Amino acid sequence: MTRTYFTLRRRVLFTLATVLIPLATGAPATHADPLLHTTTQQVGTLHATSGPDARIVDDAGRTVLLRGVNVNGLGQYYQEWPDLPATTTLTEDDFARIAALGSNVVRLIISWSALEPARGHIDQAYLDRIAQAVSWARAHDIYVLLDMHQDAWGVAVNTPDGVSCPPFTQAGVGWDGAPAWATAFVGTAATCRVSKRELSVAVQSSFANFYLDVNGVQTELVNTWAAVAARFAQDPTVAGYDLLNEPNPGLIPGFDDYVLLGNFYRRAVAAIRSGEQAAGGFRHIVFFEPSVITGSLPFPGPLPLLTSASGSASGSASGSASGSAGDDDIVYAPHQYNESISPLPGTLATGFADTTTAANGYGTTFFNGEWGFWDSDPAVIADKTRRFAALEDSHLVGGTYWQWRQACGDPHNILTRGTRPQCTAPDTGLADDPATAAVIARSYPRAAPGQLTALTSDIPSGAMTLTGTTDRSGGPADLWVPQRCANPVLTGTHIAETERQQVTGGWRITAATTATGDYRLQITCS
Repeated sequence: MTRTYFTLRRRVLFTLATVLIPLATGAPATHADPLLHTTTQQVGTLHATSGPDARIVDDAGRTVLLRGVNVNGLGQYYQEWPDLPATTTLTEDDFARIAALGSNVVRLIISWSALEPARGHIDQAYLDRIAQAVSWARAHDIYVLLDMHQDAWGVAVNTPDGVSCPPFTQAGVGWDGAPAWATAFVGTAATCRVSKRELSVAVQSSFANFYLDVNGVQTELVNTWAAVAARFAQDPTVAGYDLLNEPNPGLIPGFDDYVLLGNFYRRAVAAIRSGEQAAGGFRHIVFFEPSVITGSLPFPGPLPLLTSASGSASGSASGSASGSAGDDDIVYAPHQYNESISPLPGTLATGFADTTTAANGYGTTFFNGEWGFWDSDPAVIADKTRRFAALEDSHLVGGTYWQWRQACGDPHNILTRGTRPQCTAPDTGLADDPATAAVIARSYPRAAPGQLTALTSDIPSGAMTLTGTTDRSGGPADLWVPQRCANPVLTGTHIAETERQQVTGGWRITAATTATGDYRLQITCS
Protein backbone atom coordinates (compact mmCIF):
# COMPACT_ATOMS: atom_id res chain seq x y z
CA MET A 1 0.00 0.00 0.00
CA THR A 2 1.52 3.34 -1.02
CA ARG A 3 1.14 6.66 0.74
CA THR A 4 0.93 10.17 -0.62
CA TYR A 5 4.49 11.25 -1.31
CA PHE A 6 4.04 15.00 -1.70
CA THR A 7 2.60 17.57 0.63
CA LEU A 8 2.63 20.75 -1.42
CA ARG A 9 2.64 24.29 -0.15
CA ARG A 10 3.58 27.69 -1.46
CA ARG A 11 6.51 29.60 -0.04
CA VAL A 12 7.48 33.18 -0.65
CA LEU A 13 11.18 33.59 -1.49
CA PHE A 14 13.09 36.80 -1.64
CA THR A 15 12.90 38.66 -4.94
CA LEU A 16 16.66 38.19 -5.12
CA ALA A 17 16.08 34.51 -5.85
CA THR A 18 14.67 35.46 -9.25
CA VAL A 19 18.22 36.34 -10.21
CA LEU A 20 20.46 34.07 -8.13
CA ILE A 21 18.70 30.74 -8.59
CA PRO A 22 18.36 30.98 -12.39
CA LEU A 23 22.07 31.84 -12.52
CA ALA A 24 22.89 28.70 -10.55
CA THR A 25 20.82 26.54 -12.86
CA GLY A 26 22.21 28.11 -16.00
CA ALA A 27 18.78 29.40 -17.07
CA PRO A 28 17.81 32.99 -17.88
CA ALA A 29 16.17 35.09 -15.20
CA THR A 30 12.77 35.35 -16.85
CA HIS A 31 10.50 35.28 -13.80
CA ALA A 32 8.67 38.54 -13.26
CA ASP A 33 6.51 37.25 -10.42
CA PRO A 34 8.44 37.34 -7.10
CA LEU A 35 6.17 34.61 -5.71
CA LEU A 36 8.25 31.59 -6.62
CA HIS A 37 7.11 28.08 -5.81
CA THR A 38 8.98 25.35 -4.04
CA THR A 39 7.88 21.88 -3.01
CA THR A 40 7.89 20.53 0.51
CA GLN A 41 7.18 17.00 1.63
CA GLN A 42 7.42 14.90 4.72
CA VAL A 43 10.61 13.06 3.85
CA GLY A 44 10.48 9.29 4.10
CA THR A 45 12.79 7.20 6.23
CA LEU A 46 15.78 5.88 4.28
CA HIS A 47 17.51 2.53 4.58
CA ALA A 48 20.13 0.61 2.64
CA THR A 49 19.84 -2.91 1.29
CA SER A 50 22.73 -5.30 0.74
CA GLY A 51 23.64 -7.97 -1.77
CA PRO A 52 23.68 -8.03 -5.59
CA ASP A 53 20.89 -5.44 -5.84
CA ALA A 54 22.14 -3.21 -3.02
CA ARG A 55 20.61 0.25 -3.06
CA ILE A 56 19.16 3.03 -0.93
CA VAL A 57 15.41 2.77 -0.43
CA ASP A 58 12.68 4.75 1.31
CA ASP A 59 9.83 3.45 3.43
CA ALA A 60 7.65 3.13 0.33
CA GLY A 61 10.14 0.62 -1.10
CA ARG A 62 11.37 2.98 -3.80
CA THR A 63 14.97 3.33 -4.94
CA VAL A 64 16.31 6.73 -3.91
CA LEU A 65 19.17 8.50 -5.69
CA LEU A 66 20.78 10.99 -3.31
CA ARG A 67 22.31 13.84 -5.28
CA GLY A 68 23.46 17.20 -4.03
CA VAL A 69 26.34 19.19 -2.59
CA ASN A 70 28.72 19.46 0.34
CA VAL A 71 28.03 22.34 2.72
CA ASN A 72 30.71 23.44 5.21
CA GLY A 73 28.96 26.39 6.87
CA LEU A 74 28.84 24.61 10.25
CA GLY A 75 32.41 23.33 10.10
CA GLN A 76 34.94 24.68 12.58
CA TYR A 77 38.03 25.60 10.56
CA TYR A 78 41.33 27.17 11.56
CA GLN A 79 41.34 30.90 10.79
CA GLU A 80 44.66 32.37 9.72
CA TRP A 81 43.48 35.94 9.14
CA PRO A 82 41.08 37.60 11.64
CA ASP A 83 39.39 39.61 8.89
CA LEU A 84 38.88 36.62 6.58
CA PRO A 85 36.28 34.16 7.89
CA ALA A 86 37.12 30.50 7.35
CA THR A 87 33.50 29.60 6.51
CA THR A 88 30.45 31.41 5.23
CA THR A 89 27.36 31.84 7.37
CA LEU A 90 24.82 29.11 6.68
CA THR A 91 21.21 30.26 6.27
CA GLU A 92 17.94 28.80 5.08
CA ASP A 93 18.45 30.62 1.78
CA ASP A 94 21.33 28.25 1.04
CA PHE A 95 18.94 25.32 1.24
CA ALA A 96 16.38 27.13 -0.92
CA ARG A 97 19.00 27.68 -3.62
CA ILE A 98 20.26 24.11 -3.38
CA ALA A 99 16.69 22.84 -3.70
CA ALA A 100 16.34 24.94 -6.86
CA LEU A 101 19.00 22.70 -8.43
CA GLY A 102 16.77 19.69 -7.79
CA SER A 103 19.20 18.41 -5.16
CA ASN A 104 17.71 16.13 -2.54
CA VAL A 105 20.68 15.80 -0.18
CA VAL A 106 23.28 17.94 1.55
CA ARG A 107 26.43 16.42 2.96
CA LEU A 108 26.66 18.68 5.99
CA ILE A 109 30.10 19.05 7.51
CA ILE A 110 30.18 18.85 11.29
CA SER A 111 33.31 19.15 13.45
CA TRP A 112 34.42 17.02 16.38
CA SER A 113 36.22 20.07 17.79
CA ALA A 114 32.90 21.92 18.01
CA LEU A 115 30.95 18.91 19.26
CA GLU A 116 33.40 18.08 22.06
CA PRO A 117 35.46 21.25 22.70
CA ALA A 118 36.39 19.97 26.17
CA ARG A 119 36.99 16.31 26.75
CA GLY A 120 33.83 14.55 27.89
CA HIS A 121 31.60 17.57 27.24
CA ILE A 122 29.18 17.57 24.29
CA ASP A 123 28.27 21.10 23.24
CA GLN A 124 24.48 21.11 23.10
CA ALA A 125 24.44 24.55 21.50
CA TYR A 126 26.37 23.18 18.52
CA LEU A 127 23.96 20.25 18.27
CA ASP A 128 21.18 22.86 18.23
CA ARG A 129 22.84 24.59 15.27
CA ILE A 130 23.02 21.27 13.44
CA ALA A 131 19.37 20.63 14.24
CA GLN A 132 18.44 24.05 12.89
CA ALA A 133 20.22 23.27 9.60
CA VAL A 134 18.38 19.94 9.45
CA SER A 135 15.07 21.76 9.92
CA TRP A 136 15.94 24.11 7.03
CA ALA A 137 16.74 21.11 4.88
CA ARG A 138 13.43 19.48 5.82
CA ALA A 139 11.54 22.64 4.83
CA HIS A 140 13.06 22.38 1.36
CA ASP A 141 12.66 18.63 0.90
CA ILE A 142 16.35 17.86 1.29
CA TYR A 143 17.93 14.99 3.20
CA VAL A 144 21.03 15.61 5.34
CA LEU A 145 24.08 13.38 5.58
CA LEU A 146 26.01 14.34 8.71
CA ASP A 147 29.72 14.18 7.88
CA MET A 148 32.31 14.03 10.68
CA HIS A 149 34.80 16.04 8.69
CA GLN A 150 38.54 16.33 9.13
CA ASP A 151 41.41 17.61 7.02
CA ALA A 152 44.96 17.08 8.29
CA TRP A 153 43.56 15.93 11.64
CA GLY A 154 42.32 19.15 13.25
CA VAL A 155 42.25 22.85 14.02
CA ALA A 156 45.31 22.82 16.32
CA VAL A 157 48.01 21.46 13.98
CA ASN A 158 49.16 24.97 13.04
CA THR A 159 52.70 26.11 13.77
CA PRO A 160 52.52 29.08 16.17
CA ASP A 161 54.31 32.35 15.55
CA GLY A 162 57.81 32.28 17.01
CA VAL A 163 58.38 28.54 16.51
CA SER A 164 61.38 27.81 14.29
CA CYS A 165 60.91 24.95 11.83
CA PRO A 166 63.71 22.45 11.16
CA PRO A 167 65.45 22.45 7.76
CA PHE A 168 63.36 21.23 4.81
CA THR A 169 60.11 21.93 6.69
CA GLN A 170 57.80 24.92 6.82
CA ALA A 171 55.21 26.30 9.19
CA GLY A 172 51.85 24.62 8.74
CA VAL A 173 48.37 26.09 8.94
CA GLY A 174 45.66 24.53 11.02
CA TRP A 175 42.76 22.69 9.43
CA ASP A 176 39.60 21.14 10.81
CA GLY A 177 38.38 18.07 12.64
CA ALA A 178 39.71 17.02 16.02
CA PRO A 179 39.87 19.33 19.05
CA ALA A 180 43.18 20.58 20.46
CA TRP A 181 42.98 18.25 23.46
CA ALA A 182 43.01 15.25 21.09
CA THR A 183 46.00 16.55 19.10
CA ALA A 184 49.63 15.56 19.63
CA PHE A 185 52.48 18.08 20.04
CA VAL A 186 50.28 21.18 19.96
CA GLY A 187 52.30 24.40 19.68
CA THR A 188 55.65 22.74 18.99
CA ALA A 189 57.97 22.38 16.01
CA ALA A 190 56.37 18.98 15.44
CA THR A 191 53.61 20.93 13.66
CA CYS A 192 56.03 21.96 10.91
CA ARG A 193 55.24 20.09 7.71
CA VAL A 194 57.12 18.68 4.76
CA SER A 195 55.31 19.71 1.57
CA LYS A 196 51.84 18.21 2.07
CA ARG A 197 49.51 19.22 4.89
CA GLU A 198 49.45 15.72 6.44
CA LEU A 199 53.23 15.36 6.48
CA SER A 200 54.00 16.61 9.95
CA VAL A 201 54.91 14.76 13.14
CA ALA A 202 51.91 16.31 14.89
CA VAL A 203 49.38 15.14 12.28
CA GLN A 204 50.80 11.65 11.90
CA SER A 205 51.23 11.14 15.64
CA SER A 206 47.66 12.25 16.22
CA PHE A 207 46.37 9.69 13.73
CA ALA A 208 48.58 6.98 15.27
CA ASN A 209 47.21 7.76 18.73
CA PHE A 210 43.69 7.65 17.34
CA TYR A 211 44.06 4.29 15.60
CA LEU A 212 45.63 2.77 18.74
CA ASP A 213 43.15 4.54 21.07
CA VAL A 214 46.02 6.02 23.09
CA ASN A 215 44.59 7.69 26.21
CA GLY A 216 41.13 6.76 24.96
CA VAL A 217 41.11 9.41 22.22
CA GLN A 218 39.27 7.16 19.76
CA THR A 219 36.76 6.22 22.44
CA GLU A 220 35.90 9.90 22.81
CA LEU A 221 34.93 10.18 19.12
CA VAL A 222 32.96 6.94 19.42
CA ASN A 223 31.05 8.43 22.35
CA THR A 224 30.53 11.67 20.44
CA TRP A 225 28.91 9.71 17.62
CA ALA A 226 26.58 8.11 20.15
CA ALA A 227 25.49 11.57 21.31
CA VAL A 228 24.89 12.78 17.74
CA ALA A 229 22.92 9.63 16.89
CA ALA A 230 20.78 10.02 20.01
CA ARG A 231 19.95 13.62 19.10
CA PHE A 232 18.73 12.68 15.60
CA ALA A 233 17.51 9.17 16.37
CA GLN A 234 13.91 9.87 15.35
CA ASP A 235 14.57 12.30 12.50
CA PRO A 236 13.98 10.92 8.96
CA THR A 237 15.49 14.07 7.40
CA VAL A 238 18.90 12.79 8.51
CA ALA A 239 19.72 10.22 5.85
CA GLY A 240 22.69 8.94 7.81
CA TYR A 241 26.17 9.45 9.19
CA ASP A 242 29.54 9.64 7.43
CA LEU A 243 31.84 8.23 10.11
CA LEU A 244 35.11 10.02 9.25
CA ASN A 245 36.07 12.14 6.28
CA GLU A 246 39.13 10.99 4.29
CA PRO A 247 40.92 9.02 7.03
CA ASN A 248 44.69 9.22 6.89
CA PRO A 249 46.44 5.93 5.99
CA GLY A 250 48.50 6.22 9.19
CA LEU A 251 52.08 5.29 9.93
CA ILE A 252 51.57 1.71 8.75
CA PRO A 253 49.54 1.87 5.51
CA GLY A 254 47.79 -1.41 4.84
CA PHE A 255 47.36 -2.04 8.55
CA ASP A 256 46.20 1.25 10.06
CA ASP A 257 43.79 2.02 7.21
CA TYR A 258 42.57 -1.55 6.73
CA VAL A 259 42.56 -3.26 10.13
CA LEU A 260 42.59 -0.43 12.68
CA LEU A 261 40.27 1.85 10.70
CA GLY A 262 37.89 -1.11 10.41
CA ASN A 263 38.00 -1.51 14.18
CA PHE A 264 37.05 2.14 14.67
CA TYR A 265 34.18 1.78 12.20
CA ARG A 266 32.81 -1.23 14.08
CA ARG A 267 32.93 0.68 17.34
CA ALA A 268 31.32 3.78 15.85
CA VAL A 269 28.52 1.77 14.22
CA ALA A 270 27.81 0.02 17.51
CA ALA A 271 27.76 3.33 19.40
CA ILE A 272 25.43 4.90 16.85
CA ARG A 273 23.03 1.97 17.08
CA SER A 274 23.14 2.14 20.86
CA GLY A 275 22.41 5.88 20.81
CA GLU A 276 19.52 5.44 18.39
CA GLN A 277 17.99 2.66 20.44
CA ALA A 278 18.34 4.54 23.73
CA ALA A 279 16.56 7.54 22.22
CA GLY A 280 13.71 5.42 20.83
CA GLY A 281 14.75 5.99 17.23
CA PHE A 282 15.49 3.91 14.16
CA ARG A 283 18.59 2.84 12.30
CA HIS A 284 19.97 5.46 9.98
CA ILE A 285 22.35 4.65 7.15
CA VAL A 286 26.04 4.57 8.04
CA PHE A 287 28.36 5.81 5.27
CA PHE A 288 31.96 4.64 5.55
CA GLU A 289 35.03 5.78 3.63
CA PRO A 290 38.37 4.27 2.66
CA SER A 291 41.57 6.12 3.45
CA VAL A 292 42.34 9.29 1.55
CA ILE A 293 44.77 7.51 -0.81
CA THR A 294 42.95 4.23 -1.45
CA GLY A 295 39.52 5.49 -2.45
CA SER A 296 39.98 4.74 -6.14
CA LEU A 297 41.18 1.16 -5.61
CA PRO A 298 38.98 -1.91 -6.12
CA PHE A 299 40.16 -3.31 -2.76
CA PRO A 300 40.56 -0.21 -0.62
CA GLY A 301 39.94 -1.50 2.88
CA PRO A 302 38.97 -1.07 5.63
CA LEU A 303 38.64 -4.57 7.03
CA PRO A 304 36.67 -6.37 8.38
CA LEU A 305 33.76 -6.12 5.98
CA LEU A 306 30.87 -4.15 7.32
CA THR A 307 27.77 -5.42 5.55
CA SER A 308 26.46 -7.09 8.68
CA ALA A 309 28.49 -5.27 11.32
CA SER A 310 26.42 -4.63 14.38
CA GLY A 311 29.09 -4.58 17.04
CA SER A 312 28.33 -4.62 20.72
CA ALA A 313 25.73 -2.48 22.40
CA SER A 314 28.42 -0.76 24.45
CA GLY A 315 30.25 0.56 21.43
CA SER A 316 33.39 -1.39 22.22
CA ALA A 317 35.70 -2.89 19.62
CA SER A 318 34.72 -6.39 20.62
CA GLY A 319 31.66 -6.55 18.38
CA SER A 320 31.57 -9.37 15.87
CA ALA A 321 32.47 -8.51 12.27
CA SER A 322 29.65 -10.67 11.05
CA GLY A 323 27.13 -9.32 13.52
CA SER A 324 24.15 -11.29 14.63
CA ALA A 325 21.72 -8.43 14.16
CA GLY A 326 22.14 -8.32 10.38
CA ASP A 327 22.70 -4.55 10.16
CA ASP A 328 22.53 -3.77 6.45
CA ASP A 329 22.09 0.00 6.74
CA ILE A 330 25.62 0.63 5.50
CA VAL A 331 26.87 2.31 2.31
CA TYR A 332 30.40 2.54 0.89
CA ALA A 333 31.19 6.25 0.39
CA PRO A 334 34.52 6.98 -1.32
CA HIS A 335 35.51 10.29 -2.87
CA GLN A 336 35.65 10.12 -6.65
CA TYR A 337 38.59 12.31 -7.66
CA ASN A 338 40.06 10.45 -10.65
CA GLU A 339 41.21 12.91 -13.31
CA SER A 340 41.13 15.50 -10.55
CA ILE A 341 43.15 15.60 -7.29
CA SER A 342 43.52 11.86 -6.69
CA PRO A 343 47.13 10.85 -5.94
CA LEU A 344 46.59 7.65 -7.96
CA PRO A 345 46.27 7.36 -11.74
CA GLY A 346 43.11 6.29 -13.52
CA THR A 347 40.29 7.67 -15.64
CA LEU A 348 36.83 8.54 -14.45
CA ALA A 349 35.53 5.32 -15.97
CA THR A 350 38.24 3.35 -14.19
CA GLY A 351 37.33 5.01 -10.91
CA PHE A 352 33.67 4.10 -11.21
CA ALA A 353 34.52 0.54 -12.24
CA ASP A 354 36.92 0.06 -9.33
CA THR A 355 34.46 1.62 -6.88
CA THR A 356 31.79 -0.77 -8.12
CA THR A 357 34.14 -3.69 -7.48
CA ALA A 358 34.90 -2.41 -3.98
CA ALA A 359 31.23 -1.89 -3.14
CA ASN A 360 30.38 -5.37 -4.42
CA GLY A 361 33.08 -6.73 -2.12
CA TYR A 362 31.40 -5.07 0.83
CA GLY A 363 27.95 -6.11 -0.37
CA THR A 364 26.76 -2.49 -0.42
CA THR A 365 25.83 0.16 -2.91
CA PHE A 366 28.11 3.19 -3.14
CA PHE A 367 27.77 6.95 -2.85
CA ASN A 368 30.40 9.45 -3.98
CA GLY A 369 30.72 11.69 -0.95
CA GLU A 370 32.88 14.19 -2.81
CA TRP A 371 33.73 14.91 -6.43
CA GLY A 372 34.78 17.93 -8.45
CA PHE A 373 37.20 19.34 -10.99
CA TRP A 374 39.26 22.54 -10.80
CA ASP A 375 41.19 23.15 -14.00
CA SER A 376 42.29 26.47 -15.43
CA ASP A 377 40.44 25.68 -18.66
CA PRO A 378 36.62 25.88 -18.34
CA ALA A 379 36.24 23.56 -21.33
CA VAL A 380 38.22 20.84 -19.52
CA ILE A 381 36.09 21.26 -16.40
CA ALA A 382 32.91 21.06 -18.46
CA ASP A 383 34.05 17.90 -20.26
CA LYS A 384 35.01 16.09 -17.06
CA THR A 385 31.90 17.20 -15.23
CA ARG A 386 29.62 15.92 -17.97
CA ARG A 387 31.48 12.62 -18.23
CA PHE A 388 31.21 12.21 -14.48
CA ALA A 389 27.47 12.87 -14.67
CA ALA A 390 27.01 10.27 -17.41
CA LEU A 391 28.88 7.67 -15.33
CA GLU A 392 26.86 8.54 -12.24
CA ASP A 393 23.67 8.01 -14.26
CA SER A 394 24.80 4.76 -15.86
CA HIS A 395 25.84 3.33 -12.47
CA LEU A 396 22.53 4.46 -10.93
CA VAL A 397 24.19 6.10 -7.92
CA GLY A 398 24.35 9.49 -6.28
CA GLY A 399 26.92 11.79 -4.78
CA THR A 400 27.65 15.27 -3.45
CA TYR A 401 29.75 17.87 -5.23
CA TRP A 402 32.58 19.63 -3.38
CA GLN A 403 31.39 22.22 -2.54
CA TRP A 404 28.55 24.74 -2.23
CA ARG A 405 30.49 27.72 -0.88
CA GLN A 406 34.12 28.15 0.20
CA ALA A 407 35.12 31.25 2.15
CA CYS A 408 38.17 33.27 1.22
CA GLY A 409 39.75 32.51 4.62
CA ASP A 410 39.33 28.73 4.25
CA PRO A 411 42.65 26.90 4.90
CA HIS A 412 42.37 25.43 1.39
CA ASN A 413 43.07 28.96 0.11
CA ILE A 414 46.04 29.55 2.41
CA LEU A 415 48.11 26.34 2.77
CA THR A 416 51.15 28.11 4.32
CA ARG A 417 51.33 30.27 7.45
CA GLY A 418 51.42 33.96 6.66
CA THR A 419 50.15 33.61 3.12
CA ARG A 420 47.21 35.91 2.48
CA PRO A 421 44.85 34.62 -0.22
CA GLN A 422 44.09 36.95 -3.11
CA CYS A 423 40.35 36.38 -3.35
CA THR A 424 38.18 38.24 -5.82
CA ALA A 425 35.04 37.50 -3.77
CA PRO A 426 34.22 36.64 -0.14
CA ASP A 427 33.39 33.09 -1.18
CA THR A 428 33.40 30.84 -4.21
CA GLY A 429 31.87 27.49 -5.10
CA LEU A 430 28.96 25.87 -6.87
CA ALA A 431 26.70 28.76 -5.88
CA ASP A 432 28.71 30.91 -8.30
CA ASP A 433 29.41 28.29 -10.98
CA PRO A 434 26.36 28.12 -13.28
CA ALA A 435 28.02 25.75 -15.76
CA THR A 436 28.66 23.03 -13.17
CA ALA A 437 25.36 23.78 -11.44
CA ALA A 438 23.54 23.07 -14.71
CA VAL A 439 25.06 19.58 -14.76
CA ILE A 440 24.03 18.91 -11.17
CA ALA A 441 20.54 20.26 -11.95
CA ARG A 442 19.96 17.75 -14.77
CA SER A 443 16.85 15.57 -14.80
CA TYR A 444 16.86 12.50 -12.57
CA PRO A 445 14.54 10.36 -10.47
CA ARG A 446 14.74 11.50 -6.86
CA ALA A 447 12.90 8.27 -6.06
CA ALA A 448 11.36 5.60 -8.28
CA PRO A 449 9.51 2.30 -7.76
CA GLY A 450 11.40 -0.94 -7.37
CA GLN A 451 14.80 -1.55 -8.88
CA LEU A 452 16.20 0.91 -11.44
CA THR A 453 17.77 -0.68 -14.51
CA ALA A 454 18.92 2.25 -16.68
CA LEU A 455 19.06 6.04 -16.61
CA THR A 456 20.17 8.59 -19.20
CA SER A 457 19.85 12.34 -18.79
CA ASP A 458 20.48 14.92 -21.49
CA ILE A 459 22.05 17.93 -19.80
CA PRO A 460 21.42 20.67 -22.40
CA SER A 461 17.74 19.93 -22.98
CA GLY A 462 16.63 18.39 -19.67
CA ALA A 463 15.30 15.24 -21.35
CA MET A 464 15.54 11.90 -19.50
CA THR A 465 14.89 8.19 -20.00
CA LEU A 466 14.46 5.81 -17.06
CA THR A 467 13.71 2.11 -16.86
CA GLY A 468 13.04 -0.09 -13.86
CA THR A 469 11.18 -3.08 -12.56
CA THR A 470 8.73 -3.31 -9.68
CA ASP A 471 6.64 -5.94 -7.93
CA ARG A 472 3.76 -3.57 -7.20
CA SER A 473 1.41 -1.40 -9.23
CA GLY A 474 0.74 2.22 -8.34
CA GLY A 475 4.19 3.00 -6.96
CA PRO A 476 4.99 6.71 -7.45
CA ALA A 477 8.12 8.05 -9.12
CA ASP A 478 9.31 11.46 -7.95
CA LEU A 479 11.03 13.11 -10.93
CA TRP A 480 13.09 16.29 -11.09
CA VAL A 481 13.25 18.23 -14.38
CA PRO A 482 15.14 21.56 -14.64
CA GLN A 483 13.38 24.68 -15.89
CA ARG A 484 15.38 24.74 -19.13
CA CYS A 485 12.99 21.97 -20.15
CA ALA A 486 10.23 24.51 -20.76
CA ASN A 487 7.39 22.06 -21.31
CA PRO A 488 8.28 18.55 -20.11
CA VAL A 489 6.20 15.77 -21.63
CA LEU A 490 6.11 12.35 -19.95
CA THR A 491 5.47 9.22 -21.95
CA GLY A 492 6.21 5.59 -21.20
CA THR A 493 5.22 2.01 -20.70
CA HIS A 494 3.37 0.83 -17.59
CA ILE A 495 3.66 4.28 -16.07
CA ALA A 496 1.50 7.43 -16.16
CA GLU A 497 1.84 10.97 -14.90
CA THR A 498 -0.37 11.72 -11.90
CA GLU A 499 0.76 15.18 -10.79
CA ARG A 500 3.17 17.97 -11.64
CA GLN A 501 4.23 21.18 -9.95
CA GLN A 502 6.36 23.98 -11.29
CA VAL A 503 8.77 24.84 -8.51
CA THR A 504 11.72 27.16 -8.14
CA GLY A 505 14.31 26.04 -10.67
CA GLY A 506 12.24 23.43 -12.47
CA TRP A 507 9.51 20.83 -12.21
CA ARG A 508 8.52 18.07 -9.78
CA ILE A 509 6.59 15.41 -11.66
CA THR A 510 4.90 12.40 -10.08
CA ALA A 511 4.25 9.31 -12.18
CA ALA A 512 2.75 6.02 -11.00
CA THR A 513 3.35 2.53 -12.32
CA THR A 514 0.24 0.96 -13.85
CA ALA A 515 1.38 -2.68 -13.68
CA THR A 516 3.95 -4.90 -12.04
CA GLY A 517 7.13 -5.87 -13.86
CA ASP A 518 9.22 -3.67 -16.14
CA TYR A 519 8.39 -0.03 -16.74
CA ARG A 520 9.87 2.73 -18.87
CA LEU A 521 9.39 6.48 -18.78
CA GLN A 522 10.70 9.26 -20.96
CA ILE A 523 10.77 13.01 -20.45
CA THR A 524 10.95 15.04 -23.64
CA CYS A 525 11.22 18.80 -23.84
CA SER A 526 9.48 21.03 -26.34
